[in-house]
Amino acid sequence: MTPATLPSKLYRPLAEVKSFVEKMPDGVTLTKLSNKVGAFGSLSKREKDSLIEFLEQRESILVLQARPLNGKNMMTFLRHKKYGYPTTIPGYIYPLKQPQVQKAVATAEPPKPQEKPMENLSLPTSPEALRKQAEQLLKAAEEAEKKRNENDFFNKKLQPVKLEICQAAGKMQRKLDEFIDCMDEMNKAIQKLKDLSA
Repeated sequence: MTPATLPSKLYRPLAEVKSFVEKMPDGVTLTKLSNKVGAFGSLSKREKDSLIEFLEQRESILVLQARPLNGKNMMTFLRHKKYGYPTTIPGYIYPLKQPQVQKAVATAEPPKPQEKPMENLSLPTSPEALRKQAEQLLKAAEEAEKKRNENDFFNKKLQPVKLEICQAAGKMQRKLDEFIDCMDEMNKAIQKLKDLSA
């Protein structure tokens, strides 16, 4: 789903959800989001699913899965990328370990080689490509940080780079928000024109 194919009905919930999640450093569950953000809570389940999918693929939002310590049902958390991935979520089992090896054997598919974003850097030609590359760089930085967690010198060097990437991603996000707002205005103007012509 691209900004051009996002239903205009979801523009307002999208903006409100992003604004709310950005103020929550510890992330927020979908249940709390539905209760606190009226525009999101009024959507149907299908519309919510579409919006969450769009947020995960196109926006600076992390969509995380966790299981309550005393429960079986999975919970979905939304967390802004500027806060990074959490190491733990109090009261929940996170991160959830997935049997990657067993899955590969069960499907009889050879394991895919890990993508190495740093080796595939090139000059992007579109906002989507820029966003994807920024996300790859952030992911690579987070993985490198985890691997060298005990190396203070490396972490001090890494933090300014991550900050620059986050700031650049934020600028792209603001431009995309402006684009979505313009599309919304255009759709309203077109609708008025249709109403006049009817």
